[in-house]
Amino acid sequence: MIVSLGTEPWPVRLRDQHGGVLGAGMALDDRHVLTCAHVVAAAGDPSHAGAEPTWTVLADLVGQPGDPTVPAQVVAGCWWPPTSDGRDDIALLELAAPAPHGPFAPLRRMRGTWDRRVVMYGFPETVVHGVYVEARLTGRSGAGRERVEMISATTGPQVSPGFSGSAVVDAQTGHVVGMVVSTYRDGGRNQDVAGGADPGSGLSWMIPVETILGRLPRLRAQVPGESSVDPSFRSAEDTPANQGVLRQLADFFGRLSSDNVLVIVVDHRESDVAAAVRQAAVLSSRELRPSIDPETIPDAPPIGSIDLAVDATDRSTKDVSRRIADWAGQADAASTAPGHDRAADTAPRSIIINNIDEAAEPETLLSEVVLPLVGEAPTRDLRMLLTFRGESIPLRTTLLASRVASLQATEEATRRAYRSAAAVVADVPRLQPRATELRIQLTKLRAAAATTDGDTLAALLASTERATDRALSNAESVRREIVAREDLWSELHGRLGAYRAMAVQHRLAEDPALGTSYRRAYDLLLTAPCDLVAAEAAVRRYTEAVSHHVDGRRGGDGS
Repeated sequence: MIVSLGTEPWPVRLRDQHGGVLGAGMALDDRHVLTCAHVVAAAGDPSHAGAEPTWTVLADLVGQPGDPTVPAQVVAGCWWPPTSDGRDDIALLELAAPAPHGPFAPLRRMRGTWDRRVVMYGFPETVVHGVYVEARLTGRSGAGRERVEMISATTGPQVSPGFSGSAVVDAQTGHVVGMVVSTYRDGGRNQDVAGGADPGSGLSWMIPVETILGRLPRLRAQVPGESSVDPSFRSAEDTPANQGVLRQLADFFGRLSSDNVLVIVVDHRESDVAAAVRQAAVLSSRELRPSIDPETIPDAPPIGSIDLAVDATDRSTKDVSRRIADWAGQADAASTAPGHDRAADTAPRSIIINNIDEAAEPETLLSEVVLPLVGEAPTRDLRMLLTFRGESIPLRTTLLASRVASLQATEEATRRAYRSAAAVVADVPRLQPRATELRIQLTKLRAAAATTDGDTLAALLASTERATDRALSNAESVRREIVAREDLWSELHGRLGAYRAMAVQHRLAEDPALGTSYRRAYDLLLTAPCDLVAAEAAVRRYTEAVSHHVDGRRGGDGS
């Protein structure tokens, strides 16, 4: 049950035995409250730093009728104090008496973070009864990228001490996607600032629900939905992972390589290559990765870099498609009408589809799920790892044909972008086309299938796959660079016009120096092909000069 903002019954204010506010928490059920470890630690003896607390804190159930106060203590084994490098900081409390009623905090795993609007309710020193703060999620940060950065407006209420332990609520869904936390070190005061960074900065951090579930697995039963990693990836490993493959996957999902699609043949389940794929999926998961220093596993993909790992073994095409759509939270969306391709619309930015040739319908899975995603990979900059148990020459050849067709379309789009940009901008990069060459290679591969031995054919196919992906990545990169150069030209043209209008408005149009500066910038922009470096510098000089004159006049008016 999702409740309206301002009526949530789950917020908790935590105080010490003397009544001082420690921070916040959220009621997960009628007996348990989730908060930050440093909030509880602040009520005890500093000499016991890091040790599991034995003292009691007071939990004000401010969302319940009458705001009852209930003593609470840390649940044994549910204490994860902050590490020196800024990880963990999680505690689960048990109430001495049950909370009167729910609903309780609706924890959900988070699907994507960038620019998501969230709301928090905390208890800063100046507003003891609590205040709401809005923010936007940006990206992963902190040690091992375990935390998510939040930015709020630099005016009005902000996350500050007293917010630590607060629920971070997705403003669109009403789900709790994380918990406010911070271990920001303020060098001026030489103390930790909990709940936010410097006052006025608008900067704070949260621990996502996935990390909380990793430390407190007992809570998984309370969170609907599945982990981002299928259970088959999590089996105990008897086979050491192939370190070369693991490093390749770390670079691929860490975006140190430019490839969008990586195809790997794992041979059999007990192979070291298969073990590397499974290990990469687990080590990238906030929920499943062991609580160890990330630096001790240098060849692991970054935490959170793999959005979804799906094992296609014995699964229908519909099942795999639904798994991808459900990951993105689209199971109940209006776009799930019959025949609608949910997987293509809601694709994660990084995905493993394991054992494609072991699916119940491998050809259908390839054509209806894999190929649409592969087609989006260059333009959306996706990372897709596709694995096969065997060489699967026919399936991979079909996949390769789709990739070559995508390359041809991307090269044509790049040529169109070049013609448009070259008409106004100098030094536009040219693309060296590869689609025709690779299409010929694909035709040769198909012709050789009946006469070439399997190992030789597999090696040729793998080589062509790699060449195609490199060509696709390069073509998309060149296209983006061309578009960016023309966009910059348009932006400079618009900026120059806007500042010219400002100059006219402030009666500066007749100023000789400004007039000369404007004509210089205008001529550089409109003389094709435009030297963008020189034009940008000239526009900057003009806009700075106009701003200087306008600001000077305002100062002289005393306004």
